[in-house]
Amino acid sequence: MQIDIKCPACNTDSSFFVAKNVFQGPFKCWKCKSFFTIKVKNSEILLCEPLSQEDFDKQKAEKEARRKKAREKAG
Repeated sequence: MQIDIKCPACNTDSSFFVAKNVFQGPFKCWKCKSFFTIKVKNSEILLCEPLSQEDFDKQKAEKEARRKKAREKAG
């Protein structure tokens, strides 16, 4: 599913793809490089808050750890 988002910092249109209709995690604007945490449900953005670089890296690492654990469980 494609999620369309407008960067709150620079108003640049962006999009990304998710496998499910629910997503919560980090987002980085491709243009201004600002970091945000977002929550999306059924293509609707429910939350978009600024993040520090440190918090962005932490959220990204947590997301990757969950993904790795799910792959190990499935395989």
